[in-house]
Amino acid sequence: MIDIHCHILPGIDDGSKNIDVSLKMLRIAEEDGISKIIATPHFYRGHYENEYQDVVKSVEELNKLASENNINVEVLPGQEIYLDNYTLKHYKEGKLKGLNDAKYMLIEFSMMDYPKDALDIIYELKLQGIKPIIAHPERYIYVQDDLTILNDFINEQCYFQLNAGSITGVFGKKAQKTSMKLIEYGVCDFVASDAHTTGRRSPKLKEALMTIHNKNKSLYEKLIANNSKILNDDEICYTTKKIKAKRRFLGIFKRK
Repeated sequence: MIDIHCHILPGIDDGSKNIDVSLKMLRIAEEDGISKIIATPHFYRGHYENEYQDVVKSVEELNKLASENNINVEVLPGQEIYLDNYTLKHYKEGKLKGLNDAKYMLIEFSMMDYPKDALDIIYELKLQGIKPIIAHPERYIYVQDDLTILNDFINEQCYFQLNAGSITGVFGKKAQKTSMKLIEYGVCDFVASDAHTTGRRSPKLKEALMTIHNKNKSLYEKLIANNSKILNDDEICYTTKKIKAKRRFLGIFKRK
């Protein structure tokens, strides 16, 4: 298995605190059947500004230590990019790149507030050849309140990455229910760990993927194939359909 979203590099964001934690995370991943991990430290302007070339260096150091400790998991470079009005500028400056230097870019939004400028920024990124992957949509409050909010991003052919922990209930019932609904609608192109530590948010995929396998074998097979395609920068056929709107009731979130 391949994990495309993991905060495993030591001491550079809110993930692994030191090299010992990183090595323990790698061992947990190996035991779970994961053979490759894309390290995706945050690039969040003003908070964690992990530029791509710095990530590459950290990945090289971690791979060296993993080899010395007989851990058979390969780490590859990536970033989880908090989308804002500087994202395009930073991309053109070379600070940001896609996962493993491919055209697929992992992006995230505010958990609480709908990102009103996101569609315009995504449009500009796509003109540069970028294919956006929206990280953990099931955790965003506005998506939990109204799944159809994602239709604008489906229109832009954005891909969607669900967290394994959402599917297994680590992030609570709302995130779990939302993730299962998105799986039901086929709004799921990747499942990743989004691991930050060795505890509750550790790098595990098997349980979540088996849950999907038991519900929809063809989706499971697509997810496995898509992760491999990212590593090779291969084309991923876009098949996601818009979510049909349901009748809204008083108190349900409405986009302004």
